[in-house]
This record gives sequence, structure tokens and C-alpha cells, in this order.
Amino acid sequence: MDISGSQKIAAPREKVFNSLLDLDVLKNSIPGCESATFIDTPAGREIKLVLTTSVPGFKGPFDIFVRTGEVVAPSRVVLITEPSSGLGSVNATCTIDLSDDPAGTNLNYSANAVMDGKIGAVPEIVLKPALKSGLDAFFKGFEKQVSGS
Repeated sequence: MDISGSQKIAAPREKVFNSLLDLDVLKNSIPGCESATFIDTPAGREIKLVLTTSVPGFKGPFDIFVRTGEVVAPSRVVLITEPSSGLGSVNATCTIDLSDDPAGTNLNYSANAVMDGKIGAVPEIVLKPALKSGLDAFFKGFEKQVSGS
């Protein structure tokens, strides 16, 4: 499943870039996020998110582990998650590209997710709008956090 979108952010690109891995900003931007902490794993440092959702049958809470892939400051960051639970797994990659804009920063994202188990059995026509709505809510909340509006 592929999802993409964009968000204009009234803040300098470097501030936007740094905020993408700021735990307080993430916690306050992600819908249903109860906590965000850094943890050290054998694979390196990751962000552990504890989330609940409003999606029936998928309430949670769920532990989601996020690591960075490609990082090109202050233009691009790739976030990778491979959460797994009794409901199945979601292997997702989200590429976030930043560019200067006269009013601040243009943020463009492109996400790809592969799901299996109970999660994967949900038809894409039902799941994709819910995921797109969640991503849009995150980036709107992120914009408010970073721009201070």
C-alpha cells in the first residue's frame, strides 16, 4: 500500500528536520501516542512509540519501534518500522523530503506499507483512508508543534 502527501510548515527547514526526531514533538503530533522514548537495541538506537487507535478491533496499546534509514540533513529522512503483534505485522517505510519555501518549508512524504495477519486481511479500500487520515493528522499536528501556531 502506497500513501503520499505534503504539508507546508511555517518554520525554517533545519528546524523542521530536527523536529522529525524530537520525542516531545512526535508525542504531541501523533494521534493516540501515549509515550515516545529512545531505546538502544542490537540494531542501534530506535524510537519506541506506545499508541492506541480508534480503529475498531485495533485499539491497542501497541508498541511501535521506529528507526532511521537514509538521513541527509536537512533535506531527507527515511523512517522504518516493523511492528508485530498478535494481529499481524506492518513493515513500513516513510521517506520525508524537505525543501525551502518562501513561507518556510515544504514537506513531502511517501510511505509504503506491507501488512500481514489480521491487519493484512483488512481490505485496502478500508485501511488506506484510515492510514491516510492518520498521516495527515500527524503532519498537521507536527506543523502546529514546529511552527508554534
